[in-house]
Amino acid sequence: MKMKALISFLVIHLSIVLLSCSTSHTIDRQITSTQREANIAQLQSAIDAILEDTLLALCFIGVKIVSLDDDQVLYAKNSNKLFHPASNMKLLTSATALNLLDKGFQFRTSVYADPEIDHGVLKGNVYIKGSGDPLLITNDLDSLARSIASYGINTIAGDLVGDVSYFDTLYWGSGWMWDDEPEPYEAFISPLTVNSNAIQVSVVPGKKIGNTVDVFLNPSIQSFTINNQGITSLDTLMPELTVTRIRGENTITVRGRVPPKSDTVKSILSVWKPELYFLELFKQKLIEHGITVKGGIRLGSTEGLQFLGSISHPLDSVLHQINKPSDNLAAENTLKTIAAELQGSPGTAAMGLSIMKEYLTRIGIDTAKMILADGSGVSFYNAISPDAIIQLLQEQYWNKHTFQRFLESLPIAGIDGTLNNRMKDARTAGNVRAKTGTITGVSTLSGYAWTADAKPLAFNIMCNHFPSQIMHLRNMQDTIMALLVNLRLEEKEGF
Repeated sequence: MKMKALISFLVIHLSIVLLSCSTSHTIDRQITSTQREANIAQLQSAIDAILEDTLLALCFIGVKIVSLDDDQVLYAKNSNKLFHPASNMKLLTSATALNLLDKGFQFRTSVYADPEIDHGVLKGNVYIKGSGDPLLITNDLDSLARSIASYGINTIAGDLVGDVSYFDTLYWGSGWMWDDEPEPYEAFISPLTVNSNAIQVSVVPGKKIGNTVDVFLNPSIQSFTINNQGITSLDTLMPELTVTRIRGENTITVRGRVPPKSDTVKSILSVWKPELYFLELFKQKLIEHGITVKGGIRLGSTEGLQFLGSISHPLDSVLHQINKPSDNLAAENTLKTIAAELQGSPGTAAMGLSIMKEYLTRIGIDTAKMILADGSGVSFYNAISPDAIIQLLQEQYWNKHTFQRFLESLPIAGIDGTLNNRMKDARTAGNVRAKTGTITGVSTLSGYAWTADAKPLAFNIMCNHFPSQIMHLRNMQDTIMALLVNLRLEEKEGF
């Protein structure tokens, strides 16, 4: 039987078995303990059948599902083995941040200046100090520009100076792939972050066949170089369009063909030296607000200077950005922020991971049985077991001070984030909140589900070394979720 047909049969069959328990004899009859165990046995058999599909034979799979009411293990397979967690690593980063940073913690970007202002002229420099806020976009810089204008400044005689001392100088996580550099999901890490440290490149066909294509950057920035070799053409022998950035510089290369009358082709690329990108965009905003900058842009220190203003975003907003769209840069900035706040600047990933391990050990998780390399899960060096993920989910669930905030950061099945287009059926949608994870050959899903009788479950599914399309693994995960939300666990007897 093919996997899709088998899945449909198992879901329908198990749903009938489990749901019949609440409708037989009388409307108010509750499920007995014996029936509970029978339902769990049916669940286990159904999951076994799904995982035994020949399509999954080459893949290494770990699963653990527990009832949060009584910690009963409902299903386990390879749960003590180590797997690449992919973006499930963000659960560890989020939990550490929630439990160790102050509840009111803000990611703040501040503006300072040399103190002398004479008839609208600032006799010195303006300084921008970043703390890794991953939510800033170009328009947010208007607020910082207005804070300067509010002091009556119309001319800055000196430079725009960026202070990036809050983090160390390592741009990437340990084990990240060098040839992924232009990809926006591996943007460079910086305390001065804007537009997720990426830029949009739009390519439109020229007016006539044979013309070069037109290339536009959003935001527009003069310091970037565009090497435009794109041609407007119907010739299918020509290579298709590629848009990339030369490694180690902000030169964007456009090659290949674009058919005439084609829609705009949009690409997102990471930027090299994002702190300078930030400063250039800020300089443009100052000019828009009528402030002339006579100097250049550079990096430096802001110690002992006059504070002019700031813009900030709360921790919870950043956690939503980490988990719902699975933002790698937000996770890495948060990891270094944990280190900077708890151990002092510069914040490093290594110190952030050390603090994370201390926290995990404190809540009873054996960190000797895992490998942690970054805060986002991009690195293939990360290795963690389903047992450890479930322990983390259980501890967060029982921590009433932070659980609701943790839960609200997770994608909701069929509704938002990376689960927006998954599990959209009426029974599953809204009853699963979980973190996805995807890197080459890896698909993971961890979080919480609520059964047909509203009992909370914690689950983890990790699949590694899969040589086919990841959609097959996601379908398998979604099918298991359908089984969980149709399960009944209520133990009360009688009428």
